[in-house]
Amino acid sequence: MWLKSQVRCPGLGTVPLMHSRLPQFAGVPGRLSVAAVTAALLVSGCAPNFHAPEPSSLTPASESQDLPETVKNTADTTMRDAAAAVVQQVAEHQPTEQSPTTEEPNPEDSEDATEVGEADESADATATELEDWAEALARAHETAEQDSAEQQAEAEAEEAQRRAEADAEAEEEAQREAETDEEPEEEATEDETGDEEQPEPDVEAPQPEAEVEEPAPAPEPAPDSSNVTFDGDLDTFLTQTSSAYPGRIAISLQEVGGESRSGSTGGSDSFVTASTYKLLVGYSLIREVESGERNWDDTALGDRDLAQCFNDMLTISDNPCPEAIGPELGWANIYADAAAMGATNTGAGEGGIRTNALDLTRFMTSLATGSMSMSDSGHERMRNALAANVHRQGIPAGSAGRVLNKPGFISGNLHDTAIVHHPSGTYVLTILSQGSSWDSLAGITRDIEAALYG
Repeated sequence: MWLKSQVRCPGLGTVPLMHSRLPQFAGVPGRLSVAAVTAALLVSGCAPNFHAPEPSSLTPASESQDLPETVKNTADTTMRDAAAAVVQQVAEHQPTEQSPTTEEPNPEDSEDATEVGEADESADATATELEDWAEALARAHETAEQDSAEQQAEAEAEEAQRRAEADAEAEEEAQREAETDEEPEEEATEDETGDEEQPEPDVEAPQPEAEVEEPAPAPEPAPDSSNVTFDGDLDTFLTQTSSAYPGRIAISLQEVGGESRSGSTGGSDSFVTASTYKLLVGYSLIREVESGERNWDDTALGDRDLAQCFNDMLTISDNPCPEAIGPELGWANIYADAAAMGATNTGAGEGGIRTNALDLTRFMTSLATGSMSMSDSGHERMRNALAANVHRQGIPAGSAGRVLNKPGFISGNLHDTAIVHHPSGTYVLTILSQGSSWDSLAGITRDIEAALYG
């Protein structure tokens, strides 16, 4: 609702003025607008009369007339225009300057002229004050708008940051829940990719956690040959040969028949077995089947029976089968069976099952000579599985004979143990290495055969 008041200005008559009940004037609160205009009028000599009309005569401006165009403008231009309008009206109603004449000055005219001059100076001062006031008001309004915009920008930035932090917390919480609910990853199978893991522990013989397969650093290139001369001392020859190849290398050799020569270097050094432990599981499984406690057609894992699992773990180095069968057989029983075949230092240790080159050579020699505690068919089953092994990069790659081998490789460990039927004789060879290469194992095999059989 707009309440009309009246202002009486010298030379202007009565001027209507809106009361401070006006809610808002072009973006400026009504009370502020009235105060500003009233101040301008007082400066110009106008006297406001705030006698409110009868309530019955109050009419909403929207029902009686359209809002003045100036109301639609921004606050700064509106207040500046209003002040300029007052200045213009004051100036229009002031007496104009008298043109100079040649007549004698009249004293009364001088007094009138003095009054006119004083009025002109007063009008000029009033106009200047009003213009200064309008500009100050506009600057204040601009400053308020700028502050409001900055506050809004800061609020928006804070809100955006809060939302980003909330989203990050939600994502972290979801990730934690996913990790909690995630099933343990299946241990990798040692195959063409070169991944393998150690068996899970059981109650009878707790096993350390298996090593996590990691890409091994590229080894130094292996020489084609060690160029070591064999003078009949096999231990010295093997020591010099292993030193000619990169990495930590242990070798154990046992000739089967013939001169029964043997030798080793680092033969007692302990290594993680990698997949060579599957030889031990296979041997104990044959013993249980032959004792009648199990049958080859018993379900072993999924749709695979014991016979299939036996072949898979020795020919393609399957992991799930020995990890399922080992606890059922009992790791204590498996280690005891292996120890009876010469693997006396093989068992649970740091990083998994551990062994050494001498243990594996004695175990494989028992298999080669048929002296294990199982039937001839049991020996043949195990030999045939090793002959069908698909991993041939180590000893088989350097031999001129027929090789029955079981390799193992994990976390930089490259091992191979084999029965080799060379045209000039049969021997058992075990090479365990850390930080070496398959080419090195193949080269060592060539050097050994050249020393033994020329």
